[in-house]
Amino acid sequence: MHSAILHMTDPTTSQSSLADQAVAWLVRLQSQQATDADRANFASWYAASDAHRSAYSEAEAFVGRLHQPARDVWEEQRLHRSSASPPWTGRRLAALAACLAVAATGLLLWQMAGTKPGEWLTTHKGEQRRVDLADGSSVWLNSNTTLRMAYSDQRRRLELHQGEAFFVVAKDATRPFEVSAAQGLTKAVGTEFNVRLRNEATTVTVAEGVVEVSETGAERQAPSAGSPIQLRRHETVSYSQSGMGRIARSDAVGNLAWRRGQFVFNQQPLGEVIEELNQQWNGHVFVGSAKLRQLPVNGVFDIHDPPAVVRAIERTFHVRSVTFPFQIIVLY
Repeated sequence: MHSAILHMTDPTTSQSSLADQAVAWLVRLQSQQATDADRANFASWYAASDAHRSAYSEAEAFVGRLHQPARDVWEEQRLHRSSASPPWTGRRLAALAACLAVAATGLLLWQMAGTKPGEWLTTHKGEQRRVDLADGSSVWLNSNTTLRMAYSDQRRRLELHQGEAFFVVAKDATRPFEVSAAQGLTKAVGTEFNVRLRNEATTVTVAEGVVEVSETGAERQAPSAGSPIQLRRHETVSYSQSGMGRIARSDAVGNLAWRRGQFVFNQQPLGEVIEELNQQWNGHVFVGSAKLRQLPVNGVFDIHDPPAVVRAIERTFHVRSVTFPFQIIVLY
């Protein structure tokens, strides 16, 4: 398939893990901008330890899996588009444009309304922000995120209302660090973890240390009767109104790629990919059919250039698009 590696993290800067450094080197060396000095610096990095070599091998294997052919799926999509669906005529597209313009106007008005000063941390679409907290902890907010501070002398609590955030927690055994999101609560003393709230489902992923995740009552103030679970390094769990999911192994390369400025998709349905894009820019992409939404997408992309992902999808799946005012794109 066609994939785009458009944004290169500098592998010579301090990274949070060897996995990050390995991916950065892989991207740099495969780009047309790689220099002899880059290759020499990579050789020194690669020779530094077995851990460096292992991290690079894992990164190569991961990216290699992204390039496994899926031509059969794409050909099926191209050859078997439903003849029952009426064509996307100019009249239908014009009517859709009018509806989407109204929807976009409402979305813009909602985004501009009611941000409270002082206790709220927010990012707009396409913005990522780091905030250092008074206790020595820090939080990285992904695009389109709203987080409320609720610190007190007894506890350190933050409430994630939408979006995604990565927390680096300063140790304080007398005041546990808590993040509430939807129907759950995540507790830590000193650790690094990510909380993501999308479509009423919350996913917690641990990068370092241990956290405790529990379901909460209607007031979201105290754990409910369900037993809390412990997540350790490179483990993840999701919960929603239907309950707590199972603990799974997280992907060290892909799960927190947003902190490196990347999208990493591995056999991810196109519908989910489009949801990610729509979180990252002020435009909006719509997919014209349910069948299209199920197609698997692989690739590594620049998180700051969502239209480039749309172009790659068009080339790969042989689909077409039409662009309307308010940065609205329809794939069909």
